[in-house]
Amino acid sequence: MNLTYQLEKHDFLQHQLFTASKSRRIKSQRTRSWLIVSGTMLLLGVLFYASSNSFLANYFFGFGIISLIFYPLYQRELYESHYEKFVDDFYKYRFGMTVEISFSDFPIHTSDITSESKINLSQLEHVTETLDYFYLSLKTGGHLIMPKLKIGNVAELRVKLKELAGRLNIEFIEDLKWKWK
Repeated sequence: MNLTYQLEKHDFLQHQLFTASKSRRIKSQRTRSWLIVSGTMLLLGVLFYASSNSFLANYFFGFGIISLIFYPLYQRELYESHYEKFVDDFYKYRFGMTVEISFSDFPIHTSDITSESKINLSQLEHVTETLDYFYLSLKTGGHLIMPKLKIGNVAELRVKLKELAGRLNIEFIEDLKWKWK
């Protein structure tokens, strides 16, 4: 099976956001940041309440509650902006370039304007399907990004990737409800 498509900025950004959303380190960092900001505001509210300064106590309690509710939304936008700048810096020359992937019995052949490579099937870690993409994760940390909208026969590719995952005894993850949050 041969695939030919072009990756755009949005494809690279979605890949970065997907990878970040699956990282334990980034999940814990986001949670810790949210709790520190909200906890600090609430603690300041308690301290000002204890010192009988009701105006500042109410101010920090209010701000603490608002940050508990809205900080995750702010943080989502902050991370998305960060990854968008990262994609602009590191992938800008790859936007719109044609990518070719060829699945055969042994290696996966990939080529684009910069290089050609063969990926040993033993290096595949798992295959993930989201609503809009297929991601082939490599043990070395890399990924192959395959946008469904740019691939002709998605059902055929899904069958091929499930067969490949079964043959290699690796996990095929269906995460069709994934959304950046």
